[in-house]
Amino acid sequence: MSKGTDAGLLDQPKAQSVYKHGILDQYAIRFAAMTASTLKPKRAVLFDGFAGRGRFDDGSAGSGEHMMLHAQKIKHSTQIDVFLVEQNPSDWAKLEAVADEYRARGINIETRNADCADHLDEVYRYAAGASLFMFLDPCGAVLPFQTLHPLLTRRGDWPRTEFLMNFSADLIRRAGGQYKKGQLDSPGIAQADRVCGGDWWREVALGAHEASGGVSWEGAAEAVAIEYSKRLTAGTRFDWAVTPVRRQVHHQPVYFLIFLTTKPHGFWVFGDASSRAREKWLTFLGPDEEELDYMLFDTVADQLKREHKTAIATITSNLRSLCAKGGTYPVVQHWAEIFGDVYGEAKETAFSVALRQLVKDGEIEFVNRGGKPHQHVIRRAPEITP
Repeated sequence: MSKGTDAGLLDQPKAQSVYKHGILDQYAIRFAAMTASTLKPKRAVLFDGFAGRGRFDDGSAGSGEHMMLHAQKIKHSTQIDVFLVEQNPSDWAKLEAVADEYRARGINIETRNADCADHLDEVYRYAAGASLFMFLDPCGAVLPFQTLHPLLTRRGDWPRTEFLMNFSADLIRRAGGQYKKGQLDSPGIAQADRVCGGDWWREVALGAHEASGGVSWEGAAEAVAIEYSKRLTAGTRFDWAVTPVRRQVHHQPVYFLIFLTTKPHGFWVFGDASSRAREKWLTFLGPDEEELDYMLFDTVADQLKREHKTAIATITSNLRSLCAKGGTYPVVQHWAEIFGDVYGEAKETAFSVALRQLVKDGEIEFVNRGGKPHQHVIRRAPEITP
């Protein structure tokens, strides 16, 4: 059985959980407030299908309690209802005890001691008329493709529905190695087939592995995660973004977080949330050990400053390339082109710094200067002839 990733972390959060919880902290509450703002009543539902214990033994919040905290924080302006599922009975009992604390504070929380897949229909009914954030983060394989894909067509475009799910890189690397060895009856291959909705992933993984010279499966896991996202969203209103999560900076990803939304605004806000979560993750890890070899002093703050500078340079180049095509550009609709390789690492402030300098230098001008960065509409500034 798949357990929530918090369920196996008994004492305190580990690095990958710090990253994940950082995203929940930065994004889930913004999603709820923004998408429920025009609903009557203003209501959002946060769903965690693999909730674990809700709280670590050291007293820090797990994913379930993070959702409860969000609901408590904005309860006077937006109603956030929380729906949590955990299959392990002892973990569910601890989750229920945490939930009772928040119920006593006026928060609506539904909990189920069951398999996540058995309550997907119920949570959709529960979220009728409300925006819905689906968080699927098992310790192991995510739900089968044939279970997930229909969910993407079950609700209309409004109220808004978004997904954040864990796609196991470890599973693909392990199953890919088994496939290469011809171990076709191994449980790992069968599990990967179920997750991916077929055996197409086998040749994708093997091809990426061979492209590395047969020395690494890292690219294989990413290639499969990207192709999986394309297939999962095919024929739906959803688009996707894939973010790797590692135990250490230079490690291969443990898993990929796959984010699904129907609107570019979601990608813009999620990218900024992911970058801020990454800052928390880097702080948790401490200084980069490889960089320490070349410097007398090094702090995470130094590393983040260097990365911020690189992000500004990358976004500057991307903005020049975008506007060089001519025409006008609502920036939120071009998030992928603007952030490029630094999406999920660059904060929104890096975009603002880059754009401000390009405007100051006379290379780009505002067609419409929005109240928030994602609301800007820009174009290439006309050349001034002497």
